[in-house]
Amino acid sequence: MRLPHSDLRLTLVLLAVASVAAGAQGAGLGDDHPFQALVFTTGAATMSVDALNAVLTGERYAGLSNDGISYGASGYLSFGRALLGADVARTTFGEEGLNNGRTTDLNSAQYLATASYAVASTGRLNVFPTLGVGMGHFDVTLREKNGAAPATGEQTFAARAQNPGSETTLSGKHLLYSLGGGADYLVTRGAADHRGVVFGIRAGMLFAPNRTTWSAAGSRVIAGPDASAGGPFVRVTVGIGGR
Repeated sequence: MRLPHSDLRLTLVLLAVASVAAGAQGAGLGDDHPFQALVFTTGAATMSVDALNAVLTGERYAGLSNDGISYGASGYLSFGRALLGADVARTTFGEEGLNNGRTTDLNSAQYLATASYAVASTGRLNVFPTLGVGMGHFDVTLREKNGAAPATGEQTFAARAQNPGSETTLSGKHLLYSLGGGADYLVTRGAADHRGVVFGIRAGMLFAPNRTTWSAAGSRVIAGPDASAGGPFVRVTVGIGGR
């Protein structure tokens, strides 16, 4: 699935405009206490795979896709206008293969603690910028039809790729930051109700400032490419919420 960068930029601009406009009202738009929410998320995310593909294509693998389907869960509790929560998501980029029997598969995950501020809170609507910090993780799975048993122990990334056996998973982990925003709308049965179904949107960018630590089958992998599970994302949400 291709993530349209123009649509992503438009979404980020709209969220930024809403945040700035609400912030211009003073402490925030709306007098109501923000509601709390627990939602499921799904959408699209991207990851820079140029460094990975430079190594993999040199070892006769198909290049990895840089966009994937993202799904997970997110939630927050309200403390005044502050929203503190967590965000967990997994992205699948799919399997790519060549007629030489070698295939590649990429998956990534994020585990973030989040802090937001409800610049708009009208009883049914929360609009908020968000900062997240936590860990990023991704797996590159290499498969070769009729591959010989690979060597074990500490090796370079290139050596693992040259002889993956029938299947080898190279895992990377790193520190991860998220900068973005979101909006949630609470739907209730009646005007007096304070609990109901939440629909919303999230958009932003994931950043990985430090180098990735690589491993495979419990052993360290050295001289790995400088890759990370970072990039822009857009997700829609649905869940429950209330005050």
